[in-house]
Formats: sequence, structure tokens, C-alpha cells
Amino acid sequence: MEFPAEVFYLTLEFGQLLQALIYPPTRQNAGVSLSDPDSFADSQGLWASLGVPTPRQTHLTATARTRLAHLVELNDVSSPSDAARWAGQLAREPHILDDLCRVRPWLSPVLPGTRWEALTAVLAEIMWQEWTGFLVLLGEYGPWVYAPSVADLQELSRHYAALVLASIPASEQTVLEAAQQLQQPSAVHISLLARLEATDYRQPQPRGGSAPDRLAELERAFWHAAEAQARRRVQEWEREKR
Repeated sequence: MEFPAEVFYLTLEFGQLLQALIYPPTRQNAGVSLSDPDSFADSQGLWASLGVPTPRQTHLTATARTRLAHLVELNDVSSPSDAARWAGQLAREPHILDDLCRVRPWLSPVLPGTRWEALTAVLAEIMWQEWTGFLVLLGEYGPWVYAPSVADLQELSRHYAALVLASIPASEQTVLEAAQQLQQPSAVHISLLARLEATDYRQPQPRGGSAPDRLAELERAFWHAAEAQARRRVQEWEREKR
């Protein structure tokens, strides 16, 4: 499916920003090297507790790096049959159910059954409450969102890109501390920073990167914006149905 023109130019802009932060591997920026085996083991254990059993295992190509904050998949949901179709195709996506439900705490509890059945029920309820929208994956390792319009999608894309851009030059310790702040009581909730850490996306810089509090704030801002959009759309569609 072709992306709307506004979305295309937004992803082009983010790709240029990401490219500016991608440096060729050197002794200074090739990544964090933990010479102390105990420290390395502690780091691995902490990441595992955050849902990342093998951090930095996926090595990104130059093309994959530029897609970290791009719209990777955009699906138009304009009818209940669309919702059922996308549920069938996307049920195996590991975070889609949690991402859609996390910003909609008012949805009915997910009933026991297959992931296809659960996602079908969730998308059907979202359509009933919000009507048409875009079901989108933001970034190669990013979140799934259901946005009612291109403008709303652009807003969420900016929030997510800000998080990615801020974390690329950060050290492992900084990102780890931020991810710990974002840890949810449920093991199902894996932070966006933790998901990214499954890859070697970071290019740590001596004086680069934001503080842990700032990274955590950027991720929370994304989730808050997604929930605010969903709440607003529920209210709008309810008024339209009257």
C-alpha cells in the first residue's frame, strides 16, 4: 500500500536526521565495552529482567538503521472486514496486542484464546469505538499504533523519532537506567528503549546522549500522546454516532 504524501516526507526527514547520527565504527563509538566479566553479566541479567534476554544481538545494516524511526508498515482500516484481515496477518507480531491495549485501558479484557482471536476482538472493539484509522508500525523495532488521521500519525511519529534520536548517542548505562524507570508491573509491557536494545542501534558518543530521566520522559510522552489521541477519537465518534 502507498503511504500518504505527508507520511512519505515525514519519514524522509527522520531518515536524514538518523543518517546524521550514524557514524562509522571506531574505537570511540563502536559501542560500550565492559571489560569486567561480572559487570557484563550483571548488565545481561538486568536487560533480561526488562524483556531483552540477548541485548545487541541483531546487527543492523545501514539501510535498517535509517528505518529505525520510519513508518515500516501502514495498513488502512476502513471497515470491519479490514480489521479482521489485518488481525489474521499480524497476529504473530509480538507487541501489537500490548501496544494497542496499553493506550486503551478501557477496552474489554483480552479473553483466553489464540492470538488471532484476541487481536480480532481488540481491533473490532477499537473500530466500534473509534471507527476508521491507520494501523501502523513505527520503526523496525518500534510500537504499533492505531491513529485516526495522518495528522495524528505524524504526531506519534515525531514523538517516537525524538526518542530514537535521543537514545542513539547514549551509553548503555544511560539507556539501561531509563528502561528501568519505565519498567511496568506486567512482564508483557516491554519498553520501547528495551526493544531497541535488542539491536546494535546505539552509537555512543563521549559527550552525546540525554540523561536517563530525559529518555524516560520522551518515551512516556509517546505513550501519553497515543492514549490522548485514542480518548479523543472515542469521544468524537460517540458524538458522531448520536
